[in-house]
Amino acid sequence: MSCLINRFILSLSRSTGFVPYAGEGFALLLPSKWNPSKEIDFPGVVLRYEDNFDAVNNVAVISQPTDKGDITGYGSPDKFLESVQYLFGKQTFTGKTVSEGGFAPDRVSAASLLDVEEATDKKGKKYYKYELLVRSADGDEGGRHQLIAATVSGGKLWICKVQAGDKRWFKGAKKEALGAFNSFTVA
Repeated sequence: MSCLINRFILSLSRSTGFVPYAGEGFALLLPSKWNPSKEIDFPGVVLRYEDNFDAVNNVAVISQPTDKGDITGYGSPDKFLESVQYLFGKQTFTGKTVSEGGFAPDRVSAASLLDVEEATDKKGKKYYKYELLVRSADGDEGGRHQLIAATVSGGKLWICKVQAGDKRWFKGAKKEALGAFNSFTVA
């Protein structure tokens, strides 16, 4: 494990409500009440934890081989987001609807981009960061907040995806989700 990750973990260990986690090549803070999950949502998942009360709240770290030198090799933040849209799920319903839950005709899901940011860490590594609200007609949780951070390091594309249900977001899950999301770093 690199010295950078060790120092990062030590500096974060003082945050209350979180437990530092150092994986192979990455580190982040995990909400202390979240537990490991064996579910593998996507290819390349190297870590997945979920809320012990509601599994809709979870974090996953994905590592996939890439030939890109850094995240800008994928193009603009918008272009990159298009390339990883599988992270938000895909509408499987096909048929006619008029206005199901306020969605466009023939749609029963929608993703709204709330924020996008290009960030650079202290070592000069560039990250693309996104906040989205993904809704579906199932009426569960009023949608899901999805926080995505992505970077490239050591021939790998690293993605951290944190998800929290909209209703729980406003009842405290926001702190847990943002804590994990903002702490994600890659060596």
